[in-house]
Amino acid sequence: METLETLFLSFETGIRMAKAEKPREYLKSIGIDYNELRIGFNSGQFHHNKEQEFKDRFEALGVLKKSNASVREKGMTAYTVFGRYGLVFPLLDKNNQIVNFFAVRIDLDSPKEEYLNQEGIYPAYPSPLTKKLYIVPTVLDCGSLIQSKVLGNQEAVMALHNGEVLPQHLEIIKTLQELDEVVIIKR
Repeated sequence: METLETLFLSFETGIRMAKAEKPREYLKSIGIDYNELRIGFNSGQFHHNKEQEFKDRFEALGVLKKSNASVREKGMTAYTVFGRYGLVFPLLDKNNQIVNFFAVRIDLDSPKEEYLNQEGIYPAYPSPLTKKLYIVPTVLDCGSLIQSKVLGNQEAVMALHNGEVLPQHLEIIKTLQELDEVVIIKR
């Protein structure tokens, strides 16, 4: 969806901003480099000073939800933001369009992982020529494996949704006509 694509581009810019020092430190602490993977930072303010039509689009997608929190000015609406103060990873559909986000909220006592919805694959749909497919429990595990540079030609990796196999995972595996081996990595 164009709106998730555009929003993610702003998150990718956000990870490089001076105010995103804590998120970059968190990534470093878990051994993931935002320069090598598509990772963004959601400060939770992307909807501030925007028109209502803009907010309505993201509310329809579930990125914004109306809240009963108090607001500074009369007539304003408070929102809860998906993945607020979190690292955001894009999940793609078979057309390589962003259809979902995975977020790790790092502003809490212990980081919280969440998905916007149940759609999409991380990092992307494997090539139809994939011969060896690695299946890992989480997006962070997938990112670590990609960064390790151990994947060879005709090898791919796919993250489950919090260790759960969804219909799209099974559909993808069925389409891989060249597939010889599936390696399941557990924690």
